[in-house]
This record gives sequence, C-alpha cells and structure tokens, in this order.
Amino acid sequence: MAFFVIQVRTGAEIEAKEMLKNVLLRSGDLMVKAIYAMETFTEIIREDNTSIDLSALNTGDITDHLYVKRIQAGLNNLRTAYDNLKVYKDVNSLALLDSYKESILNLAKELRGARKETKKISSVLSGYILIELNMNFHYFPDNLWHLVKSVPKVTGIPSKYNIPQEEVEVFFQQVDVTPEVEMQFEELLMNEEVTVAKNELLHAANDVVGTPEEKELLEQLDTLDTPIVNSIEEIKNSVNSSNPLKRMVERCKAFVMKKRQTVVVPNALFLNLFPEIELQYPLPTPSTRDFLKRLNAILCPRDKVVSLE
Repeated sequence: MAFFVIQVRTGAEIEAKEMLKNVLLRSGDLMVKAIYAMETFTEIIREDNTSIDLSALNTGDITDHLYVKRIQAGLNNLRTAYDNLKVYKDVNSLALLDSYKESILNLAKELRGARKETKKISSVLSGYILIELNMNFHYFPDNLWHLVKSVPKVTGIPSKYNIPQEEVEVFFQQVDVTPEVEMQFEELLMNEEVTVAKNELLHAANDVVGTPEEKELLEQLDTLDTPIVNSIEEIKNSVNSSNPLKRMVERCKAFVMKKRQTVVVPNALFLNLFPEIELQYPLPTPSTRDFLKRLNAILCPRDKVVSLE
C-alpha cells in the first residue's frame, strides 16, 4: 500500500474524486485501492425545516451534492454571458438578454430548491485528495499520473514520493470529519431596534411583576443585550478542562450571516442539547435563549450558570 497527495481546485475536492473514479473505471486500471476527499457535512436547520437528517453520508447524498454544484456552475455561466451581452443594444441582443434573464431566474429557483433538499457537504482536505494504491510504490507511477492529470479539476501533484506510513496513520487519527449542525436564530437587531424591543419587554414585565412571565420576559431582555456570538465565546472560555464535552464546545462557531445570528455545533453536541429532536416533528423553531439555556445546563455545575448578560 502507498498513499499519494493530489492537488485539486479548492472547493472541488469531491468533484475531482468522483471524476477520477470514473476515469479509472473506464480505463480498467486496478492500481488504485481508494480515493479520499474526507467528506463531512453540515445539516442546516431553518424555519421552514420539517425534518433533519443526521445520518451518515451515502452515495445518494454525494450525487445530490454534485447536482447542486452543476446547477451553480450553469447559473454562474449564464450570469457571465448575461453581463457580457449588456453592452449590445440591438434588437436581437435585447431579446437574448430577456431570455437569459428568465433562464437565470428559473435556474436560481431550481438551485434554492435543490439546496433545501441536500446536505451541505464539504471536504476537510481543502485543495487536495489522497490516493491509496494497492502496491507499495515509492514514486507515483507515470502511467497512473497520465490518467489522473486528465481530470479537469486536478491541478498537480505536490510530490512524486509517497507519504510515509507513520504520517498517514497520524493523519487518519487526527483528521476530524464529524458532521455539524447549523442553527439560524433571530436576526441581529440594530441599536435603535434593540432599544424599542427592550422598552416593549420592560413594559410587559412591569405588568406581570412577581410572576413566572416576568422572569421569562427579563430573560428575553438579557439575550437582547448580548449577541449570541459573545455568549458562545464566554461559554467556551468558561468550560472546565476536565469536562468531557469541552472539545466539542471548542468546535462551536457563532457568527452573523445576512443579519441572522447563526451557530454551528458538532452533531453529537446537538443531539445532547436536543435529545427530543428525533421524535419531535415538525421541528421547533430554535431560539437564542433556549439554545443558551440548554448549553449552560449541560456544561455548568448545578446552580452555576454562565452569565448571559
């Protein structure tokens, strides 16, 4: 057995892997034992979700992923052609522009629909794939390289020498392809909007002083003061090194995308936070406050909760 690194276009690792598999199949070459792109996926929870799929990747998922990539490539080509045609003002060009515009709208709609039905798949080997050969070659075989470089997404080979076995073993032990779940929460409000929302919550809380409703409203007020990005960083920094969930929590990411507060967590942590998720349909709309309360509950000792203020 021997492992070699192949350089491919960044973002096209999975496409290159599948193309190379087809090339080898057509050629009848039996030298290659396996090709690795180290695929992982992110399941996105949106407001319009009715279910989620956290199962392992299969060939159907890869096929759907490549279909989405083809639609995106076609859409990009159409948009480029549309922009290039804008300089012409004759009747035929204007008619063709209208045709392109309609095609772009239809293809964009098809892309949105396809994305909702597929997993967000990516490779942890950015810009590379690995090839495992059946025999222990020290150099990459010339006849195999001629097949590999025929794949459009392949850009080169960093080294003609194989990867030392000990490095291969360490790599496969350390590489993390754990699936993730992306949750989209409430939009991040502007300062003026925060002030209005806080006043409304305070007014409502004053009407129910001393009741459970007041506590609920004040907790909502706390989340307005602290964006979830800040809260996640505070929680990550507070987790004890002895906590078995620390590594998973460190992998959590929080950011704002298109004004919407977004959190990405490892699959296993998500199921720990929402143990009822597999049984509850339709899915509950995630809220910042509920998520942070659940995260604090499993990470912090009893009666000690990380401040959300």
